[in-house]
Amino acid sequence: MEIKNFPITSFGVILGTGGVALASQLFVPPLTTLLTYFLSALFALFTALLAAKAIRYPATVKAELQHPLPGNFYALQPISAVILAILYRKLFPSPIDVGLLVYGGALILVLSVYLPYHFFSNMNVEFSQLHGGWFITPVATILVTNAILLYPVSELGLAVSLLYLGIGTMLFLLVLSVLFFRLLSHSLPPIELAPTNYILLAPIGILIVDVLQVSNASAAFLGMNLTPIATLVGASLWGFGIWAVLVNLLLLRRYARTGFPFHIGWWSYVFPTAAFTLGTISLSKYLAPFGLVSQILYLCLVAIWVAVSLGSLRHWLKSAIAEPKKPTNAMVGSKRNDEST
Repeated sequence: MEIKNFPITSFGVILGTGGVALASQLFVPPLTTLLTYFLSALFALFTALLAAKAIRYPATVKAELQHPLPGNFYALQPISAVILAILYRKLFPSPIDVGLLVYGGALILVLSVYLPYHFFSNMNVEFSQLHGGWFITPVATILVTNAILLYPVSELGLAVSLLYLGIGTMLFLLVLSVLFFRLLSHSLPPIELAPTNYILLAPIGILIVDVLQVSNASAAFLGMNLTPIATLVGASLWGFGIWAVLVNLLLLRRYARTGFPFHIGWWSYVFPTAAFTLGTISLSKYLAPFGLVSQILYLCLVAIWVAVSLGSLRHWLKSAIAEPKKPTNAMVGSKRNDEST
């Protein structure tokens, strides 16, 4: 693969595997440590490849960043940094996790402002170009809230975490509304983009964690216990998550009727499942029935992760052995995206 064709969606591997690492901390702690080391090396490699691509082919990166299909996936790089910051904070607290969080949080804030501004002011986005990848920016911002609240809470820290939570929550609701209308009034996205529909589950899962975190962190400053209310809100969000899972399973069944070949975009099934599992684990601390459910979800998560990992390995080995007729820059595994870019 040429540097020019390095797909930004490769960072989805780090995001998905990072979610597995976080969920494994409760069930298989040694796996969390092992995956953290692996992800650190992978993040350094992918970031170096992306930096080389930006230096050697700046016009290509700019074109991808400003396109409504691949552009939203550029937030995957700083999200990967935040995932690593959370893992390091939980396992090896040091200035490294602070640096990763500051870098990832700052870049996520920039992208959350720049991407909507660019799409608002410079182009008319067609409904056919809307897809679940637009949830990535909301996911990124609310994940920063999760990371900030792992540190000793101050009024400033709480205020900053709420800033990110506010941006992410409202962007999530806006994207959800627009995407819902797009699915109602237009044909389904092409099969290459089918996995992105499932990304809806990611902000739901992280919001459950965030709501419970904020309630605990704010108790000292507000002088009241908000945990019961947060638990009710989190459980209600969990119900919406189950709805999202069922709808996506039906959509997947419909897509599978015409064939559903593997591509790198299948990683879109991993992190959302991990996020929903983490939300369920958080709820299990307050509502006992979620304990058993979290165990079932974790087993499902590991099964999905293993299947997608093996598929990715076969895909990359096949690509390395085969001689491609023409270079491609597959965004979400879609030739259609290349042509539009």
